Order: sequence, then C-alpha cells, then structure tokens
Amino acid sequence: MLQISVLGPVEVRRDGRLVPVPGGKTSELLVRLALEAGVSVRADRLVEDLWTASAITTRRNTLQSKISRLRRAFEDPLVIAGSDGGYTLAVDPSEVDALVVLRDAVTAAALLDAGDDREAAELSTSALAFYRGDILPAAGDGDWAGTHRARLDEARMKLVETQLSARLRLGDVGDAIGRLEEAVAAYPFQEGLWELLITALYRAGRQADALATYQRVRTRLADDLGLDPGPELRQLEQQILNHDSALRAPDRAPAGNLPSMSSDLVGRKSEIAALCDLLGSGRLVEIVGPGGIGKTALAIATGRQLAESDEGVAGGVWLARLEAATTADDVLDTLVAAMNVPGGEAALFERLKGPSAVVILDNCEHVVDAAAALAVRLLDVADGLRILCTSQVQLDVDGEAVFALTPLALEDAVELFARRRGRDRPAGEAVDAVQDLCRSLDGLPLAIELAAARNKTLSLEEIARRLDDRFSVLSDPTSRRPERRRALKATIDWSYELLFPDDKRGLWALATFAGGAPLPAVESVLAALDVPASAAIDVVGRLAGRSLVIVDDKGPSPVRYRLLDSIRAFAVEAMTDAGLTERARAAHAVWFAEAARSSTAGVRSADQAEHLSFARAERANIDAALAWSTVRDPLLALTIVNGFGWAWIVLGDSRGAQRILTALDAAGDKAVIGDQADALLLAAWLEASTDQLELAREHVAAATELAQSIEDVGLQARCCYYLAYVVSHHGEFAQALALTDRANALYEGLERPWDQAANWLFASRAAISARDLPRAVEARDQVERWLETVDDPWLHVRRDAMLGELARIEHRFDDAVLHLSRAAEASGRLGFLQTEAYQVSSLGRAQCQAGDYETGAATLELAIEKAEATGDVRLAALARVHLGRVLRALGRGAPARTALEAATAWHRAAGGGEQSALGECLLAAIDAADGDPGAQERLAAILDDARRNDDAPVEVFALDALALIAAHGGDPATAQDLRETADGRMESASDFITDLDRVDARAVGQIA
Repeated sequence: MLQISVLGPVEVRRDGRLVPVPGGKTSELLVRLALEAGVSVRADRLVEDLWTASAITTRRNTLQSKISRLRRAFEDPLVIAGSDGGYTLAVDPSEVDALVVLRDAVTAAALLDAGDDREAAELSTSALAFYRGDILPAAGDGDWAGTHRARLDEARMKLVETQLSARLRLGDVGDAIGRLEEAVAAYPFQEGLWELLITALYRAGRQADALATYQRVRTRLADDLGLDPGPELRQLEQQILNHDSALRAPDRAPAGNLPSMSSDLVGRKSEIAALCDLLGSGRLVEIVGPGGIGKTALAIATGRQLAESDEGVAGGVWLARLEAATTADDVLDTLVAAMNVPGGEAALFERLKGPSAVVILDNCEHVVDAAAALAVRLLDVADGLRILCTSQVQLDVDGEAVFALTPLALEDAVELFARRRGRDRPAGEAVDAVQDLCRSLDGLPLAIELAAARNKTLSLEEIARRLDDRFSVLSDPTSRRPERRRALKATIDWSYELLFPDDKRGLWALATFAGGAPLPAVESVLAALDVPASAAIDVVGRLAGRSLVIVDDKGPSPVRYRLLDSIRAFAVEAMTDAGLTERARAAHAVWFAEAARSSTAGVRSADQAEHLSFARAERANIDAALAWSTVRDPLLALTIVNGFGWAWIVLGDSRGAQRILTALDAAGDKAVIGDQADALLLAAWLEASTDQLELAREHVAAATELAQSIEDVGLQARCCYYLAYVVSHHGEFAQALALTDRANALYEGLERPWDQAANWLFASRAAISARDLPRAVEARDQVERWLETVDDPWLHVRRDAMLGELARIEHRFDDAVLHLSRAAEASGRLGFLQTEAYQVSSLGRAQCQAGDYETGAATLELAIEKAEATGDVRLAALARVHLGRVLRALGRGAPARTALEAATAWHRAAGGGEQSALGECLLAAIDAADGDPGAQERLAAILDDARRNDDAPVEVFALDALALIAAHGGDPATAQDLRETADGRMESASDFITDLDRVDARAVGQIA
C-alpha cells in the first residue's frame, strides 16, 4: 500500500517503509498526479502545468522520463498507469493526505452540524495533523498549484474553525482561547473565528476582554477592508452587553435512552468496573445468571458508567428490552424502536456505522438464537459497536466474554434489604434475623426487595416463617430448573398470596401489556376483569408500593406502569390458571382499537406530537393487540391498522405495510369495502416510501376498483392523489398532475380540507418537478387556502418545502434557502426523519443556486447520510446525482464520479427514478472528458431522450459535453454550434443549474 504526503515535504511510504523520491520536477509531477489520485490526467495538461508551452514535443519526452523515474522509485510500474494519452496515479484518494483533509473538512463540519461535537473535534484534529508547514512546497511556483493551495488553505481554516467550535461546545474554554488567538492571527478576516474567540472569552468570565476583542475585529475590518462587522458579530456584542443566557455553555446530556435509576445499585461496584474493563477490550459481553439476580439493573448501571466516564460513548448507550419479543423480527424491531430509527434493518446498520455506540440487549434468554444472530450481524457491520447482553443462558457466539453474575454478598444483601424497606440498617438481634432471611433468599435482589416490601406490615419473624413455608410447599424436586429459579418463584408466589383479590387482578391486567402501559389502558383491562373503575388507581398504587410494579415517570410521555419480568411471567401463569387470559387480551385489543379510531384525526391536528408519541411508545402493545385480534377478531385488527396507519406513515415505520396487509388478509371479504380500500391505500403509501413502487401501484389500483364499486367519490379522489404520490417517485410528473386534477374535480362539493390540502401539495410538487410554473403557482395558492383551516404540522412543513421549491424555479434562490431551511429544521425537531432528509437535499441544491456551492455540497452529503439512516435509498440516489453535479462544478472529479456511479447503479437496478437521466448524462460527460470513445454515442442518445421529454438541464449538459468532444476532435465550428444551442436552452434550465455547473462549456471556451 502506498501512502503519499504532499502537504509538507513530499513523503512516500510503501507498507510503512519510506520510499525515496527524486526532487525537482519529478516531485512536482508526483504532487500534480497525487492531487487527482485515481483519475487520468492528460499528458498535455501535465506538460502545460509543469513546463512552459514552448518545445511541446521535447517536454513530452521529458514528462515520459519523469514518469519512468517515478515508476522506478516506486518499484512498481503499475502505480502510474498510462492510457488514452494520460497518466493515472493508481492510489486510493484516502492514501493522499491533501485529499483526505479536503474530505474530512466537509465531514467534520457535517458532524458539528449534527451535534456530534466530540467526533467533529477528533476528526478535525486528526485532519489538521496532516499539515506540515507550507502547503504543497514541492509544487514550486507553478500557476497550476495556486488553486490547489487556496482550497487546501481554506480547508485548513474550516478545520480549525470546526475543531475549536466543537471544543468550545464540549467545554474546553481555557485551552480554546489560546488556539483561537492563533487562529484569528492567521485568518484575520474570518469572522466565524472571531465569534468563537469572543464567545470563549465571555464563557471564561472575561466580559471586558470579549468586548475589547469585538473592537479589535471591528477596527481591523474597517482599516483593512473598509467594512463593518457582519450581523452575527454585531448581535454577539449585544448578547454580551445583555448577559444573554444563550451564550452560556450548553448542558450536554449523554446520547442514548438509559432510564434514570431511582437509587444507587447496591453492592455491584466491582462488577460494574469488571464489565467496563471487558467492554474496553472486547465487543460482545454477556451478563449471565438466573432470573431475579439483577442482570438488567447491572447492565443499565454499567452503561451509565460508560456514558458518564471521561471518554464517554460518542454514539450513545441504547437499551433494548426484549421481554415482549418472540421472533427474530421482533428482536430487530425492538432495537430499531429503542434507537428511534425509522427505516428498518438497513437504516439501523447505517446508524451504528457512525460514532461508536454501546447497545444493551436485555432479557435474551427466550429469543437467544435471534439475539445471537442479530449481535453477530451488528458487530460485523459496525466496527466501533460494543454489545452488552443479559440472559439466563449464554449466546454461544465466537469471541463472546461471559460474565457470570453471582448473588449479593451477605453484607450487601442486608444493605439492600434496609434500603428497600426505607429504614436504617438493622441493629442488635435484628441483624441476625435479616442475615438469616437474606441467606434463605440466596442473595437474589428481587426476592430481597419483595421481602423488604412486606416488612412494612409483617415482622421479620413472620416473614421468615411464611417464607420457609412457601419454599417447602412450592419447591419442585423433579424440576430440572436451577434451584434459584424455583426459590424465586416461591418468593413471588408468597408475595402474590398476600395480595387483595383486586390487586391480584391488577397484576393480571398489567401482565397483559407488553413493555408497560399508561393508567387508562390498565383501567380498561381491570374493568374487564371485574375490578371497579373507582378501585383501579388504588390497586395500581398498592402494587407500586409493594415494589411489584415499576413506575416509569421520566420523559415527555404519560406515566407508565410495568411489571418486573419474573413477576409478569408469574402473573400470566396465574391468570391462565384462573381462566381469564382471553378476557384480558380481548379488553387489551379493544382499548387499542379505540385509541386507533382517534389516531388519524389526532395526527392530522395541532395535537399531532401527542398522537405520534403514543403510536411510538405503544408499538409493542399495538403489535400484541394485532397478534391476538388477527386470529380471534380480524375486523378489530383491521380497525387497529387503519387507525394507526397514518401515524406509521408520518413516523416512517417501514413495517407498517406488513402489519396492514396481514390484518387485511385475515379480515378478507368480511370487512367493509371502504375499510379494505383504506388499508390498501395506507399500505401503498408505506410501500412507495420504501421504494416498493410496483407493489404500491397494484394496491392503489385495487383500492380504486373497490372505491368505484361502492361509488364513494371521496375515496376515489383519495385513490387519485395517493397514486400521484406513487408515480412521482418514478418521475412521472405529468401523470401525477393529471391525477391531482382528477382528485380536485372529485372533491368538488365535498368538505375535505385536509385531503384537499394534501392533494394540492402533491400537485405543486409535481408541477415544480415538471417546471410548470403557472401550475405550481396555482397549486401554491390552493394549498395556502386549504391550510387556513388545517392545523397539521406535517402538512405545514411540507408547505414550507413547497414554497422553497417554488422560489427556486422562480429564481428567488435566497428565499428558497430560507423556506427550505425552515422546513428541514422543523422536520428534524418534530421527528419527521424521512421528510427531513428530502428537505435537506432540496436545501443543498438551493444553496448552490444561491451561489454557495461549498455549503451546498456539505448539505447534500448530510442529506445522503440522513436518507440512508432512514432507509430511503431512492432519495439517497437522488441526492448523489446532485452531489456529483456540484462536486464536478467545484473541480473535484474523482468524488464526483464516485457519487454519480453509485446513483446511476441504483437507478439502473430500480428501473429509473427522479433525475436518473441527469445522472446518466453527467457520468457520460465525465467519461467523455476522460477519453472514453463510447461516451459520444451515449450522450447523443441521452440528448434525444431529453429533447423528447423537454428536459432542459439534461439537454444543456449533453450539448456541452458533445461540444467538448467536437472541440477536442478539431471541429471548432460544430463545437461552437452545440455550445450556442446549449446557451439557448439555459433560460429554461436556469431554475435548476447555474453557469458554474457547465464545466464542459467552459472547457470549450478555453480550447477556442
């Protein structure tokens, strides 16, 4: 492997060994090739850059001589490949320091924007280490190096700003001040660095110095440039004068979803330390032990210790409770839900490829094979991931580290007993009694906690006597289960037998729920079990007071109540013995069906956040209700999926379509035709969102046939605009407009404001994509009209995005950036992750059209990351097409090709898609510029298709590329004609591209 350093004195290393490189023009030639590693550079261009234009033949001979010297130095003639009149340095761009820093400057800035401050700081620091004095010193004074030096110096400045901004956010104020003073001295006109310095001084308690520094930069700008400070600096001065609280260092909570612990874990400090060490050296660690021994509490405490350590866990610590899982899909879905990653398995894998994270898979014993398989796949995909599992049996995976959790030491067991009963440690003769009790309970934390709860009403002697009776009665000498499992069941049964009859039914009701439930849901099942509504609150309160119920009252969701795993299993068994399981599960399903009936209206209202939070929090319970009702009451199952279907759409739940179709299949012809059509439409929308376009078309067609059979006009209209949504994904915008027109006609006379607003939004999107300005303006006005009576944040966000896209085709690019920034920010804040990814992509395009190509490129990179994180590969391909266009305009040929090749590969496999023709055209243009003889024929075919489809941007790029081919072929007249034709089409394409995008047209001008 070759590694090439050009940012300082030229260094070449092969497999770590320094390779001597001749100096002079030979080194300069190496630098020139390295800056376009992996890309063929024409020999004529190398000669022009490195030597004067005179004696061109002699210089070509000299070039060949220098190439030969480099090949000999590298001891490998294939390192510099020659073909088609050019030379390629066959080295991966990631092995050239100058290309690495250009890439890392963009990535670090994106990490900072995404809030990954530690990763941004680390990446910036590592990238800055590549700079070793002067930039490209071996390039000499050649004019060709000026542009590269400027880009690399700008990258260094951006890395410095990103690094120091991240460190300031992380609280490194003192050290950052000195670095910032150096930075503003090196880049005195970079106002962002001055803002960071002034902020750091203020946070360090040096208000006077902060204000004096503002005066410094104000004077410097006025004296040297004749300018006043920008609005950000002026606003910062006012914030300092007003002691604005926004300037304080932010409180940064560690990432993840670990619950807060009500009290310290007793007696497990050495275990926590040991587990932290194991996770420091290994990637898969398993806490193994019997039920009730405290595996979950220990795992959470270990995760919290890792998150709060000096090193921290950049990607967060994530807890996935698998108690409700029964299949491999359930295990995967539980982790996806815990990490709030819409988009399924692919999106989860992409998320975990990012900053290093710790995942806790809790309660694996009943799904051990599925948990083991998922753990192996996750570790194979994500190099920085560590997994901590809790299970009664080990996963039996190569490379695992098994930590066998033993019972509490006697002293710790006594301490736990005292804490849980809410009294001081026992003294005198009571110490012996508590010690005896803890020995009888085998030091198992759950058993000790239950005994301590009973000590509030029974004496130690009474507990010991009753406990002894229970162990002897409930022990099963024929069982092959571990002794502690049998003893734990006896402890639970003893506590259970002391409950009031209503409290027992309270445990049964709670055991019906997967992962807990809010109080109204528990009350509903209690009522089905004949517990009066007036007694329900008291029942739950008594159970919580006896430590039999866990009360989760953290976070924005309502208080939830859940059982410990072993108690839940015991309660389920007891309910079955009482013959009431079916009655409880029926009540459970009915309650969630009632919640489903109000979900769609709620999600389409100002209370959207509340209803989405419910659908997200109750995912496991909804699935449990569906599992029961699909078999026993299929029509109820259809009610549930139709009710929650729209919430799943807004949340981007990739498994929603599968749930809907399963329920629909179970209901069959028994379902009302309208309900069948509703289910098909919801499934189609979700399918289109996950790129199952043909399946989506089929389901909309089936729904349309049903709607026509019952002559339901409103349903027919909805079928039209749902199909418009589907076909727009394939770039069929004319058909989409026809469908929205049809829907609008059908809605005449109907009071459907939400549907009207949605229909016109899709019409506006199709018109904008087809660059039909009059239709787009008409649709915008209609959207504004209908949204006056619709208070749906999701629709309003899409309205903002539409306004941005419309501003773009009207050449109001600054307005487009404003609208799209607002839409993207709101989408991210409200949790519309798939919508956010699309809007970030549109924002990147608008930023380029507003003249800021560097920012636009970074934003498009971020859009690709967000699209992949949600599993939206179609959007990722679209964003890559635009990124390739932008990078090519910026002169970054290699990464432009990489982006375009990835996009076109996906579009070809998918049979097309939005901007697939543009991707093909740009890639063919790059191939043509690189001397590919087949590119001209491809470009001609692309041009013909673009003319038939009135695709002005593709026409412009194809004509420019063909003009460059003609110019290189010695036919300047044809080149000029083609270029002038392209110039004539720019008026129609200027809402989409700028003159900076026309790389080939500029090259034609240089040749002429």
